[in-house]
Amino acid sequence: MPDRDPFQALWTQQKKETFTMSLADIRSHSRRLQSRVRTRNFTEYAAAGLVIVLFGWVGFLIPDAVVKTGAFLIALGAVYVALALHRKARAMNLQPDGGQPLIAFHRAELIRQREALATVPRWYLAPFVPGILIFMGGVSFAPDTGLPLLDRLSQFGISLAIVSAVFAGVAWLNVRAVKQLDAEIAALDAAGASE
Repeated sequence: MPDRDPFQALWTQQKKETFTMSLADIRSHSRRLQSRVRTRNFTEYAAAGLVIVLFGWVGFLIPDAVVKTGAFLIALGAVYVALALHRKARAMNLQPDGGQPLIAFHRAELIRQREALATVPRWYLAPFVPGILIFMGGVSFAPDTGLPLLDRLSQFGISLAIVSAVFAGVAWLNVRAVKQLDAEIAALDAAGASE
């Protein structure tokens, strides 16, 4: 009995086609990337602005010192995230220095965006953790709620589970985006190697 069937032999002996990507394709991919980054960042800046306004308002409105502290820390976390997003992952113009080859510029941008997304738990999620924990603790354990301790612990635990699930979802979405960028970087490298 042969080790391989005829279809497998045919498949393994076929000529490999070289992957090519034209300069126009690279320019198109680069423009799409920058457009996606601008749209994402605009959305993130708007969300940060909303968080700053809402939690700043809650911080001034609520008299409880713990809730107030948590709200202000969440607002400060949003300020930090917006600044970090601008520093780490802002959209760049094509060939900013005029002399950088398009393929090198696009690859550098893919890597820069990949690194920003790969570190989202540190610079995007972590700044909110202290404020969220203090805010949820202040709301759950406020003395005037009248709830028994077990109910307060349950409220805090459920809130913590919901926030943890949202954070896990954000981290998972960014891991997926990193894998997509890795694939695009590999395709770009393959196109560069075939030239």
